[in-house]
Amino acid sequence: MIKFIRSIGVVFMFGFFGICALIVRYLVFPLQKSKQENYKTLHKSWRFFVWLLQSVKLIDLKINNPEKIKNIKNSIIVSTHPSFIDILILMSVIPNSTCFVAKKLAKNPFFKGIVELLFILDSDNMDTWLEECSKKLDEGLNLIIFPMGTRHFGDEQPKIKRGTSLIALKTKKNIVALDIRSNTKFLYVNQPIYDAGDKPIEYAIDYLDKINTEEYLEKYPDEVTFKSELTKKIGKILYKK
Repeated sequence: MIKFIRSIGVVFMFGFFGICALIVRYLVFPLQKSKQENYKTLHKSWRFFVWLLQSVKLIDLKINNPEKIKNIKNSIIVSTHPSFIDILILMSVIPNSTCFVAKKLAKNPFFKGIVELLFILDSDNMDTWLEECSKKLDEGLNLIIFPMGTRHFGDEQPKIKRGTSLIALKTKKNIVALDIRSNTKFLYVNQPIYDAGDKPIEYAIDYLDKINTEEYLEKYPDEVTFKSELTKKIGKILYKK
């Protein structure tokens, strides 16, 4: 019975989240004067939603080194990625942040407006993709990236792609590595949205390390070597490879 109630609760909460996304995009954003205000509103909205998930006991969230994490500024943030709601949780904790989203989400009637306005769409055109990343970072935002490109199970060590090193090479922004994990599988790959178990799913976020991009460029001035070594370094930090 408890599992059934929790399943209904998850479905209801995500429906509520979609409706709130429409309200924020088409009723709140038009009243604001800048994109910076939009990002602040988005952060507060997602923080409220995560608080709501905790209040109804669907999840519990523990933030280790909270001040370090909340005060990350104008950086490339790389993180582990086991769960569908990782980005929701991270952006609720870290202000002034954006991320990449799949093109199909831009067609979702609930999220299309916000996605097109505040996020970066995946693109097959590398130059366009890098320019958009550079633009967001130049605006003073954080850019959250899951460098493995897809969700993975907690005990996996997925292959790290070179996209992060390309962005770092172009923008010269520092990289901050975070670890997000849950004690129970929830919204994992191929897992039904309603499979929420019988007790709150415990999420934890840890600050792992910071990479100074300028120092890495001095150490590895050759672009190919820089991208290769930086990609390896990210993998070692995130997955102890």
